[in-house]
Amino acid sequence: MLIQTRNKKFKQYFDPCLGGILGGISVSTHFWIICMPISLFILWKGGHQRISNFCWGFFFILISHSWLYDLHPLTWLGFSWLESLVITIAILLVCSLAGGILVCLWGLLGEIILFKQDIFEIKFLPLIIKVFLLAITWGIGELILSQTPFFWIGLGEGLIPGDIYLAGLGRWIGSSGLCVVQILIGFWIYLIHGKWRRDGHFKKIFIFGFLVILFLHLFGGLKNPINRNLDYPVAIWQPNFPTREKIKFDDQFIQNKLLAAQTYAVSNKAKLLVAPEGTLNNNFNLFKGSKINMLAGGFRNSKNELRSSLLGYRIGDQNFTSFIDKNRLVPLGEKIPVFLNIFSRGLSAVGGVQPGSNSRFFDSEFTPPLAVAICYEISDGLTIRNAINSGAKIIISLANLDPYPKKLQNQFLSLARMRSIENKKDNLIASNTGPSGLISDDGKIIEVLNSNTEQNMVVFPNFSSEKTFYTKFGERPLLLLFLFFILLNCFV
Repeated sequence: MLIQTRNKKFKQYFDPCLGGILGGISVSTHFWIICMPISLFILWKGGHQRISNFCWGFFFILISHSWLYDLHPLTWLGFSWLESLVITIAILLVCSLAGGILVCLWGLLGEIILFKQDIFEIKFLPLIIKVFLLAITWGIGELILSQTPFFWIGLGEGLIPGDIYLAGLGRWIGSSGLCVVQILIGFWIYLIHGKWRRDGHFKKIFIFGFLVILFLHLFGGLKNPINRNLDYPVAIWQPNFPTREKIKFDDQFIQNKLLAAQTYAVSNKAKLLVAPEGTLNNNFNLFKGSKINMLAGGFRNSKNELRSSLLGYRIGDQNFTSFIDKNRLVPLGEKIPVFLNIFSRGLSAVGGVQPGSNSRFFDSEFTPPLAVAICYEISDGLTIRNAINSGAKIIISLANLDPYPKKLQNQFLSLARMRSIENKKDNLIASNTGPSGLISDDGKIIEVLNSNTEQNMVVFPNFSSEKTFYTKFGERPLLLLFLFFILLNCFV
C-alpha cells in the first residue's frame, strides 16, 4: 500500500514535468509534430491538479528558454565567474517560475469551469463550450503577454517549423488562434484516452477529430503561386561581430568591414544594403559617404538619450538621414527596472538605452514602406500588423543574437516566419551571427546564410500591398468568440 502511494505521488510529479520538458523541446523544432500534442495531452490529464499545472509550466519555460544560460559568463562586464553563474541561473529560474504560475492560474480557471465534475459525464455541448472557453483563454493570455516586456515565444509561433501547414492558418487567426488550435488538439487526445480507458467508445471522437485536423492542414496549406520579383535586389551583410569583443572595435575597423560589404553589394547590382542591429557604433560617420543606399543597425543620441536604431543612409551620405528607434527593449539587457539599478553595471551590455516610438512603420525616401522589427520586437505581432495596415509592403527584421546559441536563432526564425504568414509579406532578416536571409510571404525560407560566419548575400524580395484576414481584423474575431463562449457557458 505504501509502495502504491509512493508510486502515485511520483507519477503525479513525473508526468507534468515530462510534459513540460517535451513541450519545451518541441518549440521551434521539427519535434513539434510528436512532442507538443503529447505534452498538451499530459497538461489536460493533470489539469485538475494545481501542482501538475505548475510543474508543466515551469519545465516548459526552463527548456524552451534554456538559451538564457548562455548569458554566462558575464565576466566581460565585470562580474566574477561565480557571480555570473548565480545571476544567469537566477534569471532562468525566475522566468520558469513565472511560467509555472501562469499555467497554474490557467489550471485554476479550468478547475472552476470544467473539473468541478467528472468531465466524461458532462454532456457533449456543455463540454465543448467549456473546453473552447479554456482554449481561447490561453490564446488571449499569450496575446496579452506579447504586449509586455517579459514575453518571447509561445505555443503559436513555436509550432514552426514543426507543422508549417497548420501554421498557415495564421493568415486568418494569427498566432493567438494557433494557440487555441493546439490546446484543442491536446484535449482531443485526452478525450480519446479517457474514453478508451473507460468504455472503449472512442472511435467516433477519433475519426471526427482526425478529419477536422486534416481539414485544418489542407486549409492552412492553401496558397497562391508565388512569382519572385527580380527588380529590387537587396544585399544582406552578416558581420559576425562577437558582442563581447565589439566594444573594443574602433570605427576604422567597422569602416573597413562595411566598405567591403558595400563593394559586394554594388558589384552584385543591389539597390539596397541591410546590416543588422548594433552593427555601427554610436556617432558613426562614413568617411567617404555611402556607396549604396543602406539600412544599418546602430545607435543615435536624442536629447541626451541613447537609442538603438535602424539608420538610413542614401548614396553619398556620411551620416544617417532617416531612422526608426527600437521600442521594445530587452529586459535586463537594455532596460533595467528601477529596483535592479544596483546591478545595472553588469546586466546591461549597452546601458542607458531609451525606447523610441511604438510605431514600426518606416517610410524613407529611398526604400519601399517597411514594417521594422528590431530584435525583441519580432515577438509582438500586433505592432507589425499595425505597420502593414499603415502601408508597409515588406517586413524587415534585424537582430544581434550573439552570444546565444542556435536554439535562440531558431526561435527568432520561427517568430519571423509567423509574422510573414500572418500578414502575407516577405520578411528580410539581417542578424549579426544569424539567422540572415529571406522568408517568403507563406513563411517558407527562400534563402538563409550559415550561422556564426561573416557572409554576404543578395536576395530578391517581393513587395506587396495585399492584406490577409488577420492583417485586417487581428484578434477581434478571437475576442468576440471569447465573449460568445462566456455567454454560452452561463446559459448552457
